[in-house]
Amino acid sequence: MHVRAYTSPGALGFCSFGAKLDCAAVALSHWSVLFGVPVPLLGVLGFSALATAAWLGSAWLVPLALAGAVLSVALLGVELVSIHALCLLCEAVHAVSVALAVVAVRHRRELSPLAHREHATLVLLPPLGVLVALMLFLPPYFRTVVWKGDLPFASGVTADGAPWIGARDPKLTLEEYTDYLCPHCRAATAWTLKRLAARPNDVRIVRRQFPLARCSATQHGSCQRLRLAYCGGEAGRFWQMDRWLFAHGDELALDDAQAARDLGLDAGKLASCVERPDIYARAEREADLAAKRRFIGTPTYVVDGKRIPPETADRYLERGHQD
Repeated sequence: MHVRAYTSPGALGFCSFGAKLDCAAVALSHWSVLFGVPVPLLGVLGFSALATAAWLGSAWLVPLALAGAVLSVALLGVELVSIHALCLLCEAVHAVSVALAVVAVRHRRELSPLAHREHATLVLLPPLGVLVALMLFLPPYFRTVVWKGDLPFASGVTADGAPWIGARDPKLTLEEYTDYLCPHCRAATAWTLKRLAARPNDVRIVRRQFPLARCSATQHGSCQRLRLAYCGGEAGRFWQMDRWLFAHGDELALDDAQAARDLGLDAGKLASCVERPDIYARAEREADLAAKRRFIGTPTYVVDGKRIPPETADRYLERGHQD
């Protein structure tokens, strides 16, 4: 499930029932990866240790089950407080973890003692060995594409001022409407850029903005991320700022000065730019334009003025042209 969330946008639609019950939002959160290993894989290792301990009748079952229950409760708290979404599949696993802890504690007197060294070796060493191997060799499919230096592809702006990247003379132009606070967009934009890398002379991606939060020229602080993107563009580093914003999408408040340092921009000029009335007005104008097209969510893909589903966009990008 975790791999599909990052490599197949929309694949977890069967487990999404709105903003509050969204498996993809949980899977795409930075909390879903710890120590460079996806949490679902850590769960598999934990359950394998529990299964071995149960099979051996080892008292290691009790501390491992209790640890699993505590972690499950902690992860539920993260979903509620930080991610603001729940994953029904995750909650099922959490419920199983708590139930296993209850059963293990009730039957603890029937288990062999912790001092049994052979049991400790069989229960603990295999998962630890696999964990080390994962930390060293697991392909980082979950990482966001980040550019701090020069871009690897051609770039420019459309006639109406929208940034594009890819082919100078494209066979396919894909408009991608995104929101910098959208975890689905973070994965989807990395996905489209990887497709672009395979056909840089055929495909062009145009970044369109559809911030789901209200943008208002009269409301101080609204659409901070979008305004940073515009100002990065004015400094000639739109796509670097675009990737930086997606990489920091889980942060509640962004540090403009940190963005400037990371991307080699003048911090004072960037801070002044994001507060300009025309930048606020541009954010409001672009948000209103997307709303008028009656888009209901992000990411949204458009080819030749026609909205297309993610799976169709994938087919176009793989071929480098339309049907």
